[in-house]
Amino acid sequence: MKILFATDGSDSASNAAGMLTRFPFPVDRSAVVMTVFDSKLLAVGKHLDLDESQNRVIKEAEQTLREDIDQLLADNASRLKDAGWVCSTESRMGNPAEEIIKTADELQPDMIVLGSHGHKGVKHFLLGGVSDRVLRHAHCSVLIVKPSTRLSAPPDDSSQHLPWRILVAYDGSNSAQEAISLCASLPMHKDAEISVVSVMPMIHMYHQDLRQQLNPIWQQKKLAQKKALEQAVNDLQWPTRQVTTELLEGADVSQVILDIAKTRDIDLVVIGSKGRSTFERFMLGSITNYVAGHAPCSVMVVRARVVPD
Repeated sequence: MKILFATDGSDSASNAAGMLTRFPFPVDRSAVVMTVFDSKLLAVGKHLDLDESQNRVIKEAEQTLREDIDQLLADNASRLKDAGWVCSTESRMGNPAEEIIKTADELQPDMIVLGSHGHKGVKHFLLGGVSDRVLRHAHCSVLIVKPSTRLSAPPDDSSQHLPWRILVAYDGSNSAQEAISLCASLPMHKDAEISVVSVMPMIHMYHQDLRQQLNPIWQQKKLAQKKALEQAVNDLQWPTRQVTTELLEGADVSQVILDIAKTRDIDLVVIGSKGRSTFERFMLGSITNYVAGHAPCSVMVVRARVVPD
């Protein structure tokens, strides 16, 4: 599996790097560690009438910036190499979200990994808007990493070795099938807990939910969806014995998923993305987008790689 890891040196990006060192990615994993800095920072004095001393200060600042970027990339690459990754580095100038997406189109990774938020300041770009834009427009899967209170203990703490708790949202779509297939292919610990959940939307206006539940056609649909859910899971060879399926009902599908993630202390939500065309990627799907933005844990949005428009 080839990963494009975008970092800005923030705590959020450091959490993402930690996720890469802990999560059971395939053994044949490789990563390109990249960062983006604003090209306008290197053009501060080009249109100003500065004396020699001022120009020297600007050039020194540029050199310091470039050295900081090189050190940031080297430190992150070293951290991943120590964890068994094959690594290379990439630095770009420009708009962070645009450059991350452009780099992904060029390098064709299986997944982009980035933190959910970064710091405000000169070199920091993971400010929510960037991760959201990458999620909407990337042509590959995206993993947005958020801090985990359960798994972010110091290395010598026993919680560092806790098995992963993963929630897979399944709706019967091709992208959802790809999501559970990806999870089943990962070298999970035998005690990892995988919950595959399908949520059927209910209509709560004017007691329509009660009528819907009593409707024979609805009951048949529930039975068919439950069988499809179980078959989708049972057709795969899972590395862990802790795999469960659950069919639920709710007026707000995304909120049901979020509630499960919170009450069960889930470490990672895995959800498919149906987006293929430019318009579909822009809309992305309110459920996927809302879950990615509001989940209390990391979220992996799985999509098949598509050819850029």
